[in-house]
Amino acid sequence: MSAVHVSFIFTIILLSTILQGSVFADTPLYSTDFSDSTGWETNSPSSFYLDNQTGRYHYQITGGTGSYAYYPLAEAFTGPFTLEFDVYPEKTEEKSSFRFGFGTEGYDSQKGPLVLAELYNQNGEQAFSLTGISKENLLSQTFSIPGKANYSGKTVKFSDKEEYHFRITWYPVENRISLTVTSPGESTPIFSHFVMITGKMEEFTHLFLTSIGEGQNGVKAEGFIDNISLVSLSSVMATPEPTNTPDEAVPTPTLVTSVTSGAVPPNETTEMTNVQEITPVTESIEPLPDRTPLPAPPTPVPTEQAGVLPLAGLFGLCIACLFWRR
Repeated sequence: MSAVHVSFIFTIILLSTILQGSVFADTPLYSTDFSDSTGWETNSPSSFYLDNQTGRYHYQITGGTGSYAYYPLAEAFTGPFTLEFDVYPEKTEEKSSFRFGFGTEGYDSQKGPLVLAELYNQNGEQAFSLTGISKENLLSQTFSIPGKANYSGKTVKFSDKEEYHFRITWYPVENRISLTVTSPGESTPIFSHFVMITGKMEEFTHLFLTSIGEGQNGVKAEGFIDNISLVSLSSVMATPEPTNTPDEAVPTPTLVTSVTSGAVPPNETTEMTNVQEITPVTESIEPLPDRTPLPAPPTPVPTEQAGVLPLAGLFGLCIACLFWRR
């Protein structure tokens, strides 16, 4: 083989590798360390703003105000993703919650499609919480409180004036969303769990902090958010991140039936009356593969030339050649 041929083959292999890497690489959708707050909008500049002294984004989520801050994506997104961020709660009053989500315009904490992380202190519980609401408004939640929303692990509480790192991952093939909370720079989970989703999770358009859906007028959750990263995944591990209790029951999705954009339920009891339970599907969960499975290759279909007749013709031609040589 000549040097020219070797060089040509090497070039083809290199280009193929580069193209393959560009197709299957994870794609950042948004990232900020809040050195500035370009692109962020709010209807309450006194509650949501860039704090130049700390280099973080300040939030004050006050129930009953309908205030919010948001960042719009350039275009709607559908597919697997991870959303990571740091949060530093300074003061989370009873009946209040820090709420940060990936959803749609309207910034409603009870309207899908939505993935929402919370520092939940509705009843002084100080729980980590994950909410998933499908496009059909089917809601699934988990809290770091035993007996609440089908969670049976140990009680885990957050504390004001401590910083936490949240990582949320959406697994479309398994229809589940996981949440892992750690201390910034640490790998050991403080809390890790997941929710199962019933319905479609697609066409996300906005990242937002919101008070819409807050259950108690006038109460406040105040602090800072920083280091937000939203990444579109080329592939995700089929098995979710480890949970505190691997043998617990699968969370039951519920249906939000009477929530409109901007609605502010007066208290948690009212919110529960607006939710209709859906009978869970009772089936065992089979062990999941390490990677999301790919579709099976197509079954080869015989062409018209394949079969007995072509072979018989070839055999006859060989016999004719033998007689001709004689």
